[in-house]
Amino acid sequence: MKYLLTGLLLILTFQYSYGQHFPPMDTRNYVSDSVFLPPKKPWRAVAEVIGTNLFVGSFNRYIANQDFAKINFKSIKRNFKIGPVWDTDKFSTNLVAHPYHGSLYYNAARSNGMNFWQSVPFTVGGSFMWEFFMETEPPSINDLMATTFGGVTLGEITYRLSDLFIDDRATGKERIGREVLAGVISPIRAFNRIITGDAWKRRSYKGRTFEYAPVNFIINVGPRYLYEREDTDDNVTSMHVSLRLDYGEPYGDDFYSPYEWFQLRAAFDFFSKQPLISQVNAIGALWGKTLWSKQDRALTVGVFQHFGYYDSQLKTKEGDLVVPYRISQAAAVGGGVLYNRISDADMVDIYAEFYLNGVALGASQTDYFRVDERDYNLGSGYSLKTFAGLTYRKKWNFQINADNYHIFTWKGYDPDLDLSTVDYETLNVQGDKGNARLTVFSTQLTYYSGNRWNISLTNRYFSRSTYYKYHDNFNTSTTDVILSFGVRI
Repeated sequence: MKYLLTGLLLILTFQYSYGQHFPPMDTRNYVSDSVFLPPKKPWRAVAEVIGTNLFVGSFNRYIANQDFAKINFKSIKRNFKIGPVWDTDKFSTNLVAHPYHGSLYYNAARSNGMNFWQSVPFTVGGSFMWEFFMETEPPSINDLMATTFGGVTLGEITYRLSDLFIDDRATGKERIGREVLAGVISPIRAFNRIITGDAWKRRSYKGRTFEYAPVNFIINVGPRYLYEREDTDDNVTSMHVSLRLDYGEPYGDDFYSPYEWFQLRAAFDFFSKQPLISQVNAIGALWGKTLWSKQDRALTVGVFQHFGYYDSQLKTKEGDLVVPYRISQAAAVGGGVLYNRISDADMVDIYAEFYLNGVALGASQTDYFRVDERDYNLGSGYSLKTFAGLTYRKKWNFQINADNYHIFTWKGYDPDLDLSTVDYETLNVQGDKGNARLTVFSTQLTYYSGNRWNISLTNRYFSRSTYYKYHDNFNTSTTDVILSFGVRI
């Protein structure tokens, strides 16, 4: 399978990346007792980006024996002649594996001393090399965008999470455990710590890149029941594992550097026909300002980068596999407003968030387009997201979320074209011309015990409406119910 290795690494990253609270740290090339600034090594970062591509390409060619990896000078010349097209790869490959692959490029730069913005060109360059040089298939427009934008999002998140575990003062089993966990989260950073000897050097300071940041991590496990609301009665039950991570504090700072605050949500489904990765959502602050703060209340505005991914699958009574909903925003940026009221004196805490985003690259489920591994439409558009909740006596929490994605597929194909007869490598279309809306509305009731355990009941409603220019429109709705038990780490 394409990008098998990086896909497995993605799963491991989400399963093992948990946050902890650490006091500030300290050093030689440091700006405080908690921040160590590694020297910039841009050429080493370039070599690692190239090496990453060569390693993954060699795996695909010599171990996975994939035809697309059997490159030569003719294939490279052909790629430059044809130029970028819209490809026909799987949904998960294009919109999860590619962003994770991009995060490796990004971390090659980040772990060699580059800052957030300086690391972006390395991500672009790595994606360009892969698309034009490392595959026999024509370079992909959507891959260039997903790898770059999604790679920056997942790259900065994994880099900051790996930083939480680094402690150069530790020794023995604790040191080994810390280095392994940091390496699973950010493999390229682990590689750099090994070749520089930082992985085993003992120092009087922790050797982290960032100062202390509050981190909240919750993992929940429980049964999930998903069913279509139409007359089909198709349904599936799975074991659902969800991760929630909140990093940093968005209130109080007039300005914060990129990803000083971010949210990450991920979900996995086991023992069913559901996709293993059913949800990945991230929101990272690029810039923010607290407009108003008074006692226990605060209002913050900012510019935020978004990554979104929902996938599903059901088995019909006839034994066929169907996809009731599927949506992605791999490249999205927009404005947001955050409000918070938290007080030890009040019985009720309140919070709310609102985001409006432009989506440069998105994807949605289609009912007609079937070419090679593509069963979804690509496009661009916008999204709206709202979150609101209240907590009673720090124990009971009720939350309402509503997301609305509107993706337009601009470049369609001739409706009289027989898709089964075309050369899919040069078809170069986004899918069925039209637009799709997906609304995700959820309610959640959670009880938090005094020892950090929780029990949660969640109900989500997925509504998809797709409007086609050359085909009949299609509407469907799906609901799931999740009962889970979790722990705050």
